[in-house]
Amino acid sequence: MAKTLNQDLHYASGLIKNQTFFSKKNLCTGALTSVLGLTALSIVFLVPANQVYAAPASTVATPLDYVVAVVDDSIILASEVDQAIHGAKQQIQARKQALPSENALQADVIRQLILRKIQLGIIARSGASVDDNTLNAAILSIAQQQGISSLDAFQNKIDAIKPNGYTEFRQQILDDLNINRLQQQRIASRLKITDKDVDNFLSSPQSADALKTEFNFNIIQVPIEDNANAIEVAKATATANEVLNQLRAGKSIESLMTQYKLKGGEQGWQKSDELPTPFVEALSSLKQGEFSKPFLTVKGVDILQSAGMRGAAGAMVHQYHVRHILAKTNEVTNVADAKLKIDDIYTKLKSGALFSDLAKAYSDDPGSAQNGGDLSWVSTGDMVPAFENAMLKTPVGQLSPVFQSPYGWHILEVTETRDKDMTEQYRRDVAKQTLYKRQYPAELQNWLSEIRATAYVDMRGTIQ
Repeated sequence: MAKTLNQDLHYASGLIKNQTFFSKKNLCTGALTSVLGLTALSIVFLVPANQVYAAPASTVATPLDYVVAVVDDSIILASEVDQAIHGAKQQIQARKQALPSENALQADVIRQLILRKIQLGIIARSGASVDDNTLNAAILSIAQQQGISSLDAFQNKIDAIKPNGYTEFRQQILDDLNINRLQQQRIASRLKITDKDVDNFLSSPQSADALKTEFNFNIIQVPIEDNANAIEVAKATATANEVLNQLRAGKSIESLMTQYKLKGGEQGWQKSDELPTPFVEALSSLKQGEFSKPFLTVKGVDILQSAGMRGAAGAMVHQYHVRHILAKTNEVTNVADAKLKIDDIYTKLKSGALFSDLAKAYSDDPGSAQNGGDLSWVSTGDMVPAFENAMLKTPVGQLSPVFQSPYGWHILEVTETRDKDMTEQYRRDVAKQTLYKRQYPAELQNWLSEIRATAYVDMRGTIQ
């Protein structure tokens, strides 16, 4: 898939793990994270304590409901405020923080709802929205973190908890993705980080912390209820050893996750000092792509797969020169039709047709199709898991089997591989990211204040 599509997905996955829609604000005796509350659905099933979701954008008024505020072309209902307050309380209590006063909590929730409505209005007027493939991929990532391998199964699970819950959840995630993308776009255009800024940071003492060793890895976990139960631990360990043997034999992580009802998934880049000691010890001894021996953790028996290591000492990266052809699935082309298309292309390739010619003629990835399907050099972690797994298993110069990702059906070819020293680029990228993160919160607040000042807001009532 095009790098831009994958970057959207990678960003979506990250923000779902660590969503912070607005800044933090101290209220009374406790620190209230200024984000909207959980839906009843997410409290019950989806959201651990470190994950926050806003209330759904669309709420149907009941006979006892009433308008709290008019915000440009939209309204805020009392039911929305009640729902958001309930969710905020759940989050604060989950973090074992003191609850602020009812008045303070209500005021902050209404303020955040107003800002959310303003931003959704900007998005609606622009007509820009993340596409269905990116949305589906983001939701699938959440499902996989819950040990569910398909969107259909995830939908059934959510709708069983709350009627029509999946539709609400899907809209919620769409709004979250759009708001975060809007914020990133608007703030990025306001922040300017120069080469001189980067040089100054790299020569400062603060750079040592930013450049600590980082690991990119996957977790494959056999979950257990009680890690003090010797029988349960022994059974989980035996299962983990079976899984490890199959992983080393080449079986896909996705199929094993489903077969054994495993949990885990892609963890992204994490600093060594933020990881448990057993994780650091296991990952430090692994080469990229290798699996650790199973070991016991609080939640289960874990196997780790290294997807890379980097830091101030060096960032040697194994890269793959890849080209691919995509048969995209969307509202016009269903999965079955896309599969027929990619199978026909695969047959032509096997009959001797040139890969570049077929990519230019038939690939639905416009970013690479014009270049004969060429994605240039790709590192692990750049692509979604399904694409990366196929890439890692495909020998140089051979076609992969047809495989499916959240974007549709693919065929890929790895034309060559290399080990590239990315240390200097990595150091400068880390410096830019660190400076950007430092400046982002203040600039975000400035922008939010500006759009709030220019919006039409009519407060109609207060919550009883």
